[in-house]
Amino acid sequence: MEEYNEKQLSIIIVAERLFADQGFHGTSVRDIAQEADVNIAMISYYFGSKDKLLESVFRYRMEASRKFINELVQNDTMEPLEKINSLIDRYINKMLGEQHFHCIMNREQLNKEKSPVRDLIWELKREMLGLMQPIVTRAQEAGTFDKEVDVVMLMTTLFGTINQAIPAQYILRNDIEFENMNDDDFKEYLRNRLSTHLKKLFKAILTHEF
Repeated sequence: MEEYNEKQLSIIIVAERLFADQGFHGTSVRDIAQEADVNIAMISYYFGSKDKLLESVFRYRMEASRKFINELVQNDTMEPLEKINSLIDRYINKMLGEQHFHCIMNREQLNKEKSPVRDLIWELKREMLGLMQPIVTRAQEAGTFDKEVDVVMLMTTLFGTINQAIPAQYILRNDIEFENMNDDDFKEYLRNRLSTHLKKLFKAILTHEF
């Protein structure tokens, strides 16, 4: 795991926000330096270039996910469905808490040009699939999960549902029943609604219990 000092982390967090708000090409190193209250030379010293800084944003966010999934797979005290539910809650919390990063990630996935960042995204997705597969496979072998489960589609369902719901929250927020709800309460409402829906859906798919 790559370690970042406090100054590097502050630059990474500022860059992440600006890349999300203004786009990668719409953000200059000068913009980042001004927002992070550092000089341009410091950014060059720590990261080398704007491209490498974007890579560092991705590596910083992805490392925590990699660590969590590894620990989850190796946990022998949890039942398979508990692990799946834990994974669901992890990614709901992650995407709600790191919306700037996921804005960049979604944009980069649509980038037709080959780039180190896009390679990092697919590297992480392959790892996640490779780590989730044993959870499902072991449960299938034990007769706990249905043997016809498509793990690739399962992961696509997880990310697709969350990625659709989070941007749509601003439309939902305009409904009259939520107009007096503060932002924290609405965020908790959305978190719980997503969690309940996905857990019911995954349980039905994995166990055929509707």
